[in-house]
Amino acid sequence: MKYSLCIDALFENYDFYDRIKLAADAGLDAIEFWDPADRDTEKIGILADNCGLAVAICTTVDPWGQTLRMNDNYKAVEKRVAESIKKAKAMNCSSLIGLSGDIDSRKNTQKGILIENLKAVSGMCEEEGITLNLEVLNSLIDHKGYYLDCSHEGFEIARCSGSDNIKILYDIYHMQIMEGNIINNMTANIDQIGHIHSAGNPGRNEHYIGEINYPGIIAALDKTDYDGYFGLEYWPTFDDVKSLEKVMAYLKS
Repeated sequence: MKYSLCIDALFENYDFYDRIKLAADAGLDAIEFWDPADRDTEKIGILADNCGLAVAICTTVDPWGQTLRMNDNYKAVEKRVAESIKKAKAMNCSSLIGLSGDIDSRKNTQKGILIENLKAVSGMCEEEGITLNLEVLNSLIDHKGYYLDCSHEGFEIARCSGSDNIKILYDIYHMQIMEGNIINNMTANIDQIGHIHSAGNPGRNEHYIGEINYPGIIAALDKTDYDGYFGLEYWPTFDDVKSLEKVMAYLKS
């Protein structure tokens, strides 16, 4: 398994760019972060490469703003996806995270809009070698009102896009809250998963805290042909470096 660390969630007391080396020192294979809008993506790419790390994924530009939700007006989506692709390619990153947005219409209508918009940008993604991963989130605790809170609907949307460059970001923490049955849901739809996020539940802290058996999940994933990253997106409850060391030892146990 290849492991990626979200450097927005960890090492918050360090300069953003210094967090890249900290991830490398902890034995990660890659880094990831959220909005690239105000980041020097060329610098990120150089620093990551110098540390022997890949840049696994980042969000599209301004993913929570009103200028880009995947169910927005297509012209706005097209413009921002194109802008996001340029930022990703500047750091040799081949994956982006897209958000469905909150519920703003009848669910069947919004689903259709998402599918059509993803179909429309898929050609651009294919041409540029970028995978756009639509993220499924929980709507019970962290993101009330968020539209895409069911992995099965996410997988259906990805399949309906008709493109191998449109995938689902499967977040184990979020889906444990919404539906459970993690291993079966992931392995049965592994061809539609482009990236994985993880954290302990409840709390979104260290992976060994709570109800999720991560070594069991990783063992099941290792039996599939999944070749993407297993992203660590959690908030530590004690010293960041020591927390990450303990999490990595647990995941690899």
